[in-house]
Amino acid sequence: MAKTKSAGSTAWKIIVGALVAVLIIVLIAEFGLRWFTAKQMKDQFHAAAQEDGIEVSEEPTVSFGSSPLIFGLLGGEVSQLEMHTPSTLQINGNVITGQPESTVEMEGMTLTEDPVARHLVATTVIPEDYLLITFQEAIASESGVDMLRDVVVTEITANGEEGVLDFQLGGGLATISLQPSAVDGQLQLEATDSTLFGVSLPEQATQSISEGLSKGMQDQFTGDLSIEDITINDGTVSIRMAGDNVNFNELSQQMSQTAQAVEEPAPAS
Repeated sequence: MAKTKSAGSTAWKIIVGALVAVLIIVLIAEFGLRWFTAKQMKDQFHAAAQEDGIEVSEEPTVSFGSSPLIFGLLGGEVSQLEMHTPSTLQINGNVITGQPESTVEMEGMTLTEDPVARHLVATTVIPEDYLLITFQEAIASESGVDMLRDVVVTEITANGEEGVLDFQLGGGLATISLQPSAVDGQLQLEATDSTLFGVSLPEQATQSISEGLSKGMQDQFTGDLSIEDITINDGTVSIRMAGDNVNFNELSQQMSQTAQAVEEPAPAS
């Protein structure tokens, strides 16, 4: 009887020892894979900044959540991914290089040449000077008249205390304060105050201006993603966007076209 127990105990110890060894190997592989993948993503971020001639002082952060990365890769997808990238923006006159601060959270990203995320949430922090230049470029591009670039919208102030964007038009001839919100996935700007030569504008004129500015902001920053929230802080605007079954190549192309339009202003007319 003692021999039987001894043999059973030995066999159990061997099994447990083997399982522990396998677990250690898996944990080491998981740690190594996470480190390697995160390093590759960080290296790509630095390489992109270097191409723009930008020195980055803050490191991006990458997290893969609680789900084992190694098992997800075997299944052909990354189960969870969160990446925060610091701002690399540099503004020289009306030319912008680099990208604003952003945080991207993804679930179920396929590992193919045409990757798709089952669900994506992206939050970007836009400085008011970046916002001004993109509006000015959109006006010049839409009108085809470059001289309007610096004439229509001449200043934008993000007022965190009031939760509004204060637009100065025509060098101060008119002003309009717009309160942004997310409605059914779209950006809505509601005018809270507007003046021309210090006199309040009619409601119809105010509505026309706010609708035009709202469309310009939506086209510039969100692509096909839905807006979930927009927050005004002093000097910045934070926009949270989301989408399902997001194709990265298509989204990247949309954002690249927007960035190129800002980085390469329309030729003077």
